[in-house]
Amino acid sequence: MAGNADIPDVPNPPVTKPRVKMFACPNCGGSITLRYPGASMSVVCENCQSIIDVNDENYKILTKFFKQAKPFTPLIPLGQRGSLKGKTWEVIGFMARSDVNSAYFWTEYLLFNPYYGYRWLVEDKGHWNFITTIKKKPESNLRVAGIGVMGEVLTLDGKRYKVFNSGRTQVDYVIGEFYWRVVIGSQTNTADYIDPPFMLSCEKDASEVVWSTGEYISHKEIKKAFKLDKVPDPIGTAATEPPRAKESWGKMGMLWALFLAFITCAQIWLSGTSPYEVACDYRGIYLQNGKQNDQTTPVFTLEKEKSNVQITVHAPVSNSWFYISGELVNNTTGATYPFERTVEYYYGTDSDGAWTEGSSESALTISAVPGGKYYLNLDTESGGYATKYKDQYNLKVVRGVPLYDNYFWFAFFLSILPLVSWSTMRQEEASRWANSDFNPYVSSSE
Repeated sequence: MAGNADIPDVPNPPVTKPRVKMFACPNCGGSITLRYPGASMSVVCENCQSIIDVNDENYKILTKFFKQAKPFTPLIPLGQRGSLKGKTWEVIGFMARSDVNSAYFWTEYLLFNPYYGYRWLVEDKGHWNFITTIKKKPESNLRVAGIGVMGEVLTLDGKRYKVFNSGRTQVDYVIGEFYWRVVIGSQTNTADYIDPPFMLSCEKDASEVVWSTGEYISHKEIKKAFKLDKVPDPIGTAATEPPRAKESWGKMGMLWALFLAFITCAQIWLSGTSPYEVACDYRGIYLQNGKQNDQTTPVFTLEKEKSNVQITVHAPVSNSWFYISGELVNNTTGATYPFERTVEYYYGTDSDGAWTEGSSESALTISAVPGGKYYLNLDTESGGYATKYKDQYNLKVVRGVPLYDNYFWFAFFLSILPLVSWSTMRQEEASRWANSDFNPYVSSSE
């Protein structure tokens, strides 16, 4: 792209085409059709590819046949009309450009409407952008900046564009007519900034700096607009391709954060209001390396109509184990709540050093136990002791204990879809930035 040649809008103008002009190519004698005389400054002969200055009455040749240029076939034929953004455009020029430092290339189509001026369609691996040159200059977040430097962000009309690529490009192939004297091999410094699906671009040569804005257009819309039989499917993720996964993550992430905040506040409130009342603190006797059956605790009271009960067992185990089984019995109704627990603790040393396993304490929770008078029936067994003396264990019954398992399980299941959405978004963005000179998904050390 070059130059800034827009014509002010005319409200709902009729789309008419000026009379074409035909002349013979001064190089090969072939017939040349000038679709918009007076608007174009150069035209390329379709027979010998010489570039001709149409403002010169003798049709001066700017560049003769360029054998070194690789021929390209436009996907949209010259002269084809199509409706984009509510206006009718005609393809009058086509060029192929490439990055000077690589083999990467793309194609550009010059569109013209006599009432709205020039626009560009840029095609890159099946992805399309509708480009408009602008006169307004964006603002940079850097005081001193070149053209496309690390960390640069441009602001224009409320949008923030991050630098995506910068480099030097050249014209490899042209055909059709243009509003400037196009030259094969001409080079410009360029930089692209993105805020998908929008793009802000800058081109700079020795004589001028041109800014333009772009917007992503799907290949299906291009096919429909220009009535094409076939348009290649896009490859990969384009720089300006609409960030659908990112938009989905933005909505889901917000809902996820709200729900997570809600259940967290609920958990804090429930934990803070839990009574945590010790209903029974029983110390029993057990036989080392033996069994002790039919122990019964004194009757105790569980307050509140219905709440959880936590039973904690502590035994002085050391390279040994202690097992207890029993039942919580309602003294009035006879309803029972069976339970069992094992306490074991081992330690030692090996080639890797000291190690430990297990604990001298273990707890379990019984949910929704009605209030009332209760007692415990207990049986014990132990093993691994060096002696067979009697020892003491401790059993504590606590009413209304704050629980966190349900909270963490709920948070886990609540996070599955958001995490999948975030992962999809990240993959999409990593694919988008894969061809960027400023890829944030690659560490500086790589």
